[in-house]
Amino acid sequence: MIQKLKKSCLVIFAVIGFNSISEAQNNFGFYGGLQLMPQAHAYNPAFSPENKFHFSLGTGMHSLGFSNSGFTLNDILVERAQDDSLVLSPSNAVSKMAKLNHIGFNVQNELLSFGMKLRKTYFSVGLYNRLSVQFAYPKDFFSLMVEGNGGTLLGQRADMRGIGIYANSYVELAFGANREFGDKLKLGARFKLLSGIGNVTTEKSVLGLTTDATTFDLTLDGELDLRTSGLAINGLNYDPLTALKARNKGFAFDFGGSYQLSEKLLLSASLLDLGSINWTQNVQNYKRSSFSYTFEGVDLNQAINDSNYFETLVDTLEHIFKVEGNNDSYRAVLPARFIVGANMELTKMFGAGAFLFSDFTNNKYRPTLMLQGSLTLKKWFMLNVNYTLSARSATNVGVSVGLKGSGMAYFISSDNVFGFIAPARSKNFHISSGLAFCIGRDKDEEVEKE
Repeated sequence: MIQKLKKSCLVIFAVIGFNSISEAQNNFGFYGGLQLMPQAHAYNPAFSPENKFHFSLGTGMHSLGFSNSGFTLNDILVERAQDDSLVLSPSNAVSKMAKLNHIGFNVQNELLSFGMKLRKTYFSVGLYNRLSVQFAYPKDFFSLMVEGNGGTLLGQRADMRGIGIYANSYVELAFGANREFGDKLKLGARFKLLSGIGNVTTEKSVLGLTTDATTFDLTLDGELDLRTSGLAINGLNYDPLTALKARNKGFAFDFGGSYQLSEKLLLSASLLDLGSINWTQNVQNYKRSSFSYTFEGVDLNQAINDSNYFETLVDTLEHIFKVEGNNDSYRAVLPARFIVGANMELTKMFGAGAFLFSDFTNNKYRPTLMLQGSLTLKKWFMLNVNYTLSARSATNVGVSVGLKGSGMAYFISSDNVFGFIAPARSKNFHISSGLAFCIGRDKDEEVEKE
């Protein structure tokens, strides 16, 4: 019965994980072939479209993604040699995990935006809905579920440090601008007013379980600091304009720059989401200071002779695991990102580039390397193909397509098309698309058309 329960939990975990919609969505195509699309400005404030004016109302970028760094569906469901049927193999999934793993779910909606170019300066305003959820799970946590405490962890401390949930939902009102300095340098920035909807932050999570190899006594130790805000909100439907009035306020900055090192080589860098939100509304925090408790089993003699034995044991456990609550406001820092790279124009049609993405989440640094190639036809058709190494996965190939013409600019993009082609073997899933309406052409476009 216990083994069936363990397997059921793991199957549910896998199904939820691999049918959900990356911790941070990078939309890699905007750093290559889609760099001149209106939405690229949100990924490097120095990027701007060639049109003099653009706007979108509900049709702008909508992006969603999922990632699991620990294992794939094929790692937990393996083929049986006898008949090629699929069997559950939790131990195989555990063997693929790192010491600490992450599941991430991310949604971004561009509710409205517009931008305008005045000579060498570009201005923009955008309203966005953003949601990110991350669950951090240690390998030893699943080892206990699969093996129990009498397996490879017998006599050792099962280290579940870092287990926790990190969730952030907020509305972002962004004001941006960039300016050309000469023919080579362009600098940009965005100031963002943030209105928080809900948040869960695991500020500190330390948990360990040790089973004595001789006496089998169980020693549980740990420490917890969990902070939440906005969880009392009923339902998921809300008016973004109403959400802007929420008492959870914050701000953030984006900075970006590009430099034309030579006629063919463009260097660029950006620092995104540098800021925080002060959570004051519907706050409920949970804290347990450091503790350690050893359970030596039930003494049958005392249990028979002492009628209060079990009551005393329950009181002891309640005292050991008692969690204190408070409603103190707190500040949660946004997960910042730093991107640096270069684009090379190989011919009038073909280009190539390389970028390093640095994600700083929960005091952890996670780098992603991206290589990309692009094809551009008369500035109306853009194709970008990129390869990335991220989330402990080397099989991430992204494809982005952009179309411009008749006063419109449309794109559809995925950071990993294998999430659609071979979802059972993929650790990342992502899709993004958007439509903007554009007015006017710059002088370069007019000259090229002539």
